[in-house]
Amino acid sequence: MGEQAKKWLIEQMKQNHISPEAIADILEISLENLHVGTGELLDADDFLRICAYLHIRPEDIPIG
Repeated sequence: MGEQAKKWLIEQMKQNHISPEAIADILEISLENLHVGTGELLDADDFLRICAYLHIRPEDIPIG
């Protein structure tokens, strides 16, 4: 996923009082893939797993 999607997910994590580090640890996702500006992409599987963990419907993400 692109930087815009990662920014939105990070904001959702903050609103749910969950750190990216905790998400990375719980879901076994590379922390570099979660951070904006690293040049690393978040693959679709990891993106959907984060959405499920945060109880977010992917189609509700305001991208575009």
